[in-house]
Amino acid sequence: MDYSDLLPSQLVDLLADKTQRNAVIVALVGGITATELRTVKVSPEAKQALIDGLKHRNSKVRWWCIQLMDHLADESYVPLLIEASYTDPTPKNRRHAIHATTCEVCKPNRQRLNVDVRAELIAIAATDTDASVREMALQELAEINGEN
Repeated sequence: MDYSDLLPSQLVDLLADKTQRNAVIVALVGGITATELRTVKVSPEAKQALIDGLKHRNSKVRWWCIQLMDHLADESYVPLLIEASYTDPTPKNRRHAIHATTCEVCKPNRQRLNVDVRAELIAIAATDTDASVREMALQELAEINGEN
């Protein structure tokens, strides 16, 4: 399939199809491996499609948008990822949104984003309806605070 004729929003829709996912990711953001993702330049249209994808009806699409945001390490994504960590209907996605705001290993420069999310992690740990999400928030908070 020729993905070059598709709009970024159409590519995001295709993230649900695992048979096309790798090619779609390359077409959408310009790379797929951690090495490639360190140097890609995401177009404004692709960035907006990823942002809109956080509200997609398909949980897998939302997860892949979170995954890409994690590795693209754009600090402007953080408020959107925090929102997803509170509101995504799927606990797995909420956990991964938390991870994306705090993980340094996934980032191109191996450094945590320069955004303090401790207050949000405390709130999530206190209020999320899913025990695994609350635990993830506590684990990431401990990591940030140097307790691990």
